[in-house]
Amino acid sequence: MRIGFNYTLGDTAPLVRRLLDSGRIDYVELLIDNFLSVPPEEMAQGFGAPVGFHIMFSKFIENDDAALDSMAIRLRRLIDLLKPLYVSDHIARFNHEGRQLYHLAEIDYITDYEQVRCRVDWWQQKLGCRLHLENYPSIMDGGRDAPHFHERLHRDTGAGVLFDVSNAVCAHLNCGLPLEAWEGIIERSSHFHVAGYNLSILAPHLVVDTHDRMLSEETLGFLERYRARFNTAGSTMTYERDDNFVETEIEHDLDRLRDLFDRSSVEAFDAPRV
Repeated sequence: MRIGFNYTLGDTAPLVRRLLDSGRIDYVELLIDNFLSVPPEEMAQGFGAPVGFHIMFSKFIENDDAALDSMAIRLRRLIDLLKPLYVSDHIARFNHEGRQLYHLAEIDYITDYEQVRCRVDWWQQKLGCRLHLENYPSIMDGGRDAPHFHERLHRDTGAGVLFDVSNAVCAHLNCGLPLEAWEGIIERSSHFHVAGYNLSILAPHLVVDTHDRMLSEETLGFLERYRARFNTAGSTMTYERDDNFVETEIEHDLDRLRDLFDRSSVEAFDAPRV
């Protein structure tokens, strides 16, 4: 298992370098939208470490083809040059009836399926690579349809899942989606996210994917329970932190992840052969 850290803003570059130098992380996940204006040659120098590409604002389900064509040209050039470990994107609604939403909205996994399938096919062709699509931190009961949706989408388009462990925990706490419902997705996935979450400000409180605090015991328990399935050849686990950059907390979480997956590797190696 390779452990990584998401890099979204220039101000966190010194932190990312310290995490690399200390051996706490093995790669850097770039929120690539923020760096499309950076010359490719400068991007290639970067941190001197492998990278993953996480696309946030392509809005590929809703955006017009011309805008996506332009973005794809820049992305393909970077994909060819940097050869990222993976390229990921989001399945979500950014607009409603012409208005931009303040917070990303979840799709309807049943009625929106055909539209999303067609757009995933098209967007993968434009990027020239396989996409790994992140699961949503569900709030409403419709989120219970998400695992089947991702399984069906994989069969029909070949797209993978960037399985966000803490998002699955949020969905479990918000709408009762059993963590076991993701077992098939975890088995087929190689790239994962994990982060802290918090309660919403307004009551009734919902669990919100905030990326601003340490990992919860629920998330760590989920990782512990399925650690052998997460920890496969070529797998990656990106630790996300977008706010409240308390370095000691981040280091502690990364150390816990490293210990968890190192133990998993040792146990797998030591397991009796039958």
